[in-house]
Amino acid sequence: MRALVLRVVTAGTLSLVFLLGTAAGAAAQQRERRGVAVTLDPPIATQVEALLAAPNTLLVTDYYYIDTRFGPNLRIDAVIVGAIGSPTRAKGLRVQVRDKENRSRQEGTSYMDLDELTTLARAPTSMAELAEKWTGRDDRRATELSFTSAGGFRLAIRQSARLPRAYLSTGLLDPVATSIEISELGTLKVAFDEALAILHSK
Repeated sequence: MRALVLRVVTAGTLSLVFLLGTAAGAAAQQRERRGVAVTLDPPIATQVEALLAAPNTLLVTDYYYIDTRFGPNLRIDAVIVGAIGSPTRAKGLRVQVRDKENRSRQEGTSYMDLDELTTLARAPTSMAELAEKWTGRDDRRATELSFTSAGGFRLAIRQSARLPRAYLSTGLLDPVATSIEISELGTLKVAFDEALAILHSK
């Protein structure tokens, strides 16, 4: 009888331990689920990206480096993507920006199609001209000029009581930004024009 009682108590104890352990495990899994970071792929916003992501397609992609003289924080490439055995082609620009403050962060990348690049190439001159006219003597606390492409490339000038600066950022979901002097907008325009010349010649 004593042995039987011990068996029942042991079985009951084991059941209780099992139930408590299962509940604790479920709670831990719930905590883990809450802490899991969900990675979202950015939407495909350009013809260049759409072709680069085309499944079951043999692609050839040519990159033409554009010398911007901005160092490692900004890289610009003219891009031509073609499908082998098909007349399908896409031309455009790839802009890569590296975060000056956080070197360990992955660089941001944006693509734009040829028609967007044509519009963008005119922007630096217009922005520089408008920036020169801002005196800061009216009731505006600050003003911003900006151009944003469908693929997430953004060129902006922010003016306030401080010296105006131009900012470039890439990426739709988690933009990476760098800055340049307003006087360097001319150099940026030369880079865009060079990319246009390459793309039109191919």
